[in-house]
Amino acid sequence: MNELAALPRGWDGYRARPVSFDTAHFALNMLENICQEDAPAPQIIPGTAGDLQIEWHTENGDLELHVRSPNNVGAWFAPAGDYEGNEVSLTNDFTDVARWVREVTEPALAHASAA
Repeated sequence: MNELAALPRGWDGYRARPVSFDTAHFALNMLENICQEDAPAPQIIPGTAGDLQIEWHTENGDLELHVRSPNNVGAWFAPAGDYEGNEVSLTNDFTDVARWVREVTEPALAHASAA
């Protein structure tokens, strides 16, 4: 997150805004609250509007969190085999997202520990 918050204006070669400290801090706190301690790390991708995309893609499903700013998060979850998924907008209640993280990552954890 420190590297993402330190991106300069135009980091994409055009006019991308850097990720704000507030957005990065909010995303980190959100992840600490929704992820189990041994959950696999998500992919974190900066957006050109200073936002963050946080993603898990496993054999058990896909979960994408679009952190636009603090308390402004779009979430999309699709369990394996569900190609439409479920999309919600969130501000401060991430109970469903915590459940989705477990659903997407727990089997991956079991598979990783068996290997």
